[in-house]
Amino acid sequence: MRVVPEGLFPAVESHLIDANFFIRFERHGTVELLERAVTDHDIILLLPQRVYEELTPESASYDRPPVDTAIAAGWATILEEPAYGNPIVSATMDLVRRYIAAATERPEHTIEQADAAVGGTAATILEGGETESVAIYTNDRAAFRGIERALGQHGYSDHVQLVQAFDFVERVESSYQL
Repeated sequence: MRVVPEGLFPAVESHLIDANFFIRFERHGTVELLERAVTDHDIILLLPQRVYEELTPESASYDRPPVDTAIAAGWATILEEPAYGNPIVSATMDLVRRYIAAATERPEHTIEQADAAVGGTAATILEGGETESVAIYTNDRAAFRGIERALGQHGYSDHVQLVQAFDFVERVESSYQL
């Protein structure tokens, strides 16, 4: 019998990940530990389409990206593109880009599209009633703060929680052993 660590995941309905979250597990060679953690807790990781694209570059050094293995095993899934036609979603994405640009002192057009897509995806699933609450796993504080502020302007402040990706990786790696 395996003991399942309590309190590892926040008490939310949905778990949305940024690329840096999954990449950290890949670099540590501990994707199997992530799989054990999410399956032990009956969680499915949600990937915005743009995040999936970042995790599956054509120049990858492996035949099958680990994220594809996760999707095939059912513990991760790719979500549809954000609902750009929804004014709350498009405003969220615009605000996220602007916030990141201001926080990092970079031109808005240089901001990674995946960062805005994480915010747009969170807005899409909240606004569409697909979830009441979402944890966003990222180590990009500027992106999360932009998402948090943008969604807060639309009444979703209490529905979004940041999970520091690198801290979470450490907790999983210390809770589960290879």
